[in-house]
This record gives sequence, structure tokens and C-alpha cells, in this order.
Amino acid sequence: MPLESPLSFFISASDSSRLSWSHFNLDSASGLSIFFGGKAAVSAFALQPLYGRIWHGWYNAPGCHAIVWELVRTVLQGPFSLYSERLALSLGLDGKEGPKYIASRSGTVMQHTRHLAYVLNNSSWRGNECKPVVVGQRISPTPMQLMIVDFKKKVPTGNDTLPPRSSRHSSLPMIASAASIAACAMCASVEDWLSFKMILLGIISSGITSSIMSTGNITLERLKPAHGVPRGDGMLLSDTRIVILRGNEEDVNAVTKGKLRLELKGGGYTVLLCAFIALLQVTLQLVFMPFGTLPGQLMFLLSLLVSGACNLYLSAKEDEVQSSALITLLNTPEVKTYQASSRATAAVLACLALCWESSTPPTQVLQEIVPIKPKAWKAWSEFVVDNIREKRTQFVWGKNESTDCLNDEEDKLLLELIDDAHAAHDQYIKDHTIT
Repeated sequence: MPLESPLSFFISASDSSRLSWSHFNLDSASGLSIFFGGKAAVSAFALQPLYGRIWHGWYNAPGCHAIVWELVRTVLQGPFSLYSERLALSLGLDGKEGPKYIASRSGTVMQHTRHLAYVLNNSSWRGNECKPVVVGQRISPTPMQLMIVDFKKKVPTGNDTLPPRSSRHSSLPMIASAASIAACAMCASVEDWLSFKMILLGIISSGITSSIMSTGNITLERLKPAHGVPRGDGMLLSDTRIVILRGNEEDVNAVTKGKLRLELKGGGYTVLLCAFIALLQVTLQLVFMPFGTLPGQLMFLLSLLVSGACNLYLSAKEDEVQSSALITLLNTPEVKTYQASSRATAAVLACLALCWESSTPPTQVLQEIVPIKPKAWKAWSEFVVDNIREKRTQFVWGKNESTDCLNDEEDKLLLELIDDAHAAHDQYIKDHTIT
């Protein structure tokens, strides 16, 4: 006997099993299932302006009630004209707190920076490099990564902001769209036109709102520094990474103090339109899905399951997608990344990056990263400072007053620290072709 196709098997099963299916139903589950996955739905929705593709989001998705809440809250929280800043905050495109920033030339210390600093500090972006340069061979419990970002070109802001775009995981929504379309086809095959219409409603309403968001314009706003201020060179400092920023004050300000806005054509009225469409989807599906047949309800739940899984995955990768997109706002600065074997190695690299071509005291940078008061560290810091001040291309050290008072254990520690400094000094001189 020839094998039945999956579609004909499903139709025959739905016809022959009505008696057995009458003992249970999915009336409540099919209606209430739309309220799951709200946080993931908002995260996936927020990525639309970063992808910039109008075909994204055309699938029947759960959690739209959370999108309604965020959009309505955005409009009602303040003046209509200032919706763009609140919209970026509500969708997570701005508002995260970045690490401490220390300006090496002006001495300014910011305990907390803004969203772009958070993205830069937490991203795996390394410019055009394939992998970081490993510096030092000592096995240390505190290895650090150091990234030097040189702003050679001006960072555009306001209406000139470069459009942030990402292609990370951009093909994933196609799977959810295919699942929703297939669910519609299965509902049509069993002539459950109510479930068919509810799934189609979800596809169209999510698609329209996502398309509107994909045309949104993200702009970067920064403070204009006063005339005569020094360069904005400094470092973002966290437990496992140091990001050196070198450039004009206004370009560095874009990272440390810049605000992101999400502007839509039609302004706040467009936000309300998206909220209304999403609310309509939630209301109609909640009211009518319990009246669908069991096969139709199963297909509805299947479409929500696939699209919910897609949203959940995109939510988990939100920082990755954001970093690949938002860093394009910085106009492709030059980047050099080092994987330092120890915190001492990273401290020397940071000193060289910030102090070699400026009058910044190396001690000021060192003491922010490592302790320099213990005897061995004090002796080591003196050698580091002396080599940078004298612009030596070869690291030099020897006996002095600070080394004479060290015991055996401190001598051993000093030698390890010297090896770290030697490796960092040689690598930096080599990479920057200093003669």
C-alpha cells in the first residue's frame, strides 16, 4: 500500500479522531498562549531598526501584549515631541550603564558612562583584526584584554549619524515565517478558517509593526565640548577589559556621553499606531482562538512555539547584534586588540598607549589599574615610568633604592612583573613602529 503524504495523513487523522479528541481541548491554552514570551518579543522587536529589513517579523508571534505596554508607556511618560529618546530607552537601544572612564589628559573621572561605552566594552568586535595579539607568557589569575580605539575620522552625529546595520542571525526570522505560513496552510487543509484567519492576523499585524520599526532612524546625540579643551584620550576600565579611547574630545564624548534616539516617520502617532495594531492582534486572538477546532488550535500553538523560540534566541543574542550594529555609528575607527597575560601587562600597555605621545604622568594611569604602593610594585612602577618618560625603545631596569629593601619573595614577584612589563613594552614598540 502506498505511503500517505503528511498532509493527507493529517486530514484523515483529523476526520477519524473527532471522538477521541472530544475528551480534551486546547480552548484556554490557545487563547492564553499569546501572553508568553513578552520580554523576548520586545527584544526581537527592538532589533528591527538595526536589521533594517522590511521582511523581518512577518510571523505569528506571542508576547505582543508586552510590545503594546512598552509603546504606550513610551508615549505617555512625557512630552509627545521627546518620544524618540524614550522609545530608544524602552526598547533597550539605549540606557545601559557603561564602565568607569578616566580621561588621561584632563583628569576627568566618570564613574558611569552611557550605552555606547557599554556596547564597546562588552562587544567581541575587533575591527579588521582576526584575533587579539597575545602579550606575555606568565600564567596569571587576572588576565585582561586591552583594546586601543583610535578615532581617525570624525564621528557623525544628529541627522548625519551613520545608519547602524547588522546581519547577525538575520536569516533566523525566515524559519518562523515559514512555520506560520505552513500552519496557515494546514488550517486551510482541514477547513478551520477561524484558526487560519487568526494565524494570518498574527502574521500581518506583526509584519506591519516590524516593517514600520525597520524604517526607524537611530541618531546619536552628544554634548559639544568647550573651546580649547584637550584631546579626549582616556580609558574605559572594567574588571576584565580596558578600552583605550584616543581622539578629539567630541568624538570620545560620543562614546562616553552620547545619547541614542529612535525616530519614526509620523513621530509619536506612529508609535500609537503600532501599539493599536499589536493590541488588536492580542484582543482578537484571545477572544476567537478558543472557538477553533483542535487541529487548528494545534497549528496555532505550533506557529507560536516556533516564533517564540526564534524571539527567545534573538533575545539571547541581543547584545551581539547591537554591538555589531551600533559600532558602525563610530565611523570605523582603527582598532588594535591585545590579550594580556596579566593585569600588570595590561597596565603597561595602557600607559604606553596614553602616555607615550603626551605629557600625561604614567603613574596616574598605573595607579588606576594596579596597586603601586607595595614594595615590589613600587619598584616595578618606577622602572615602567622611567622607560616611558625617557622614550626608550628597549625596556631597561636595574638595581635602585627601591629594590635594595626587597626580601626574597618580593624579589621573585618583581622579576615576574618585569617580565610582564618587558613583553608589553616590546610588543607596543613593535606594533607602532617606534624607533
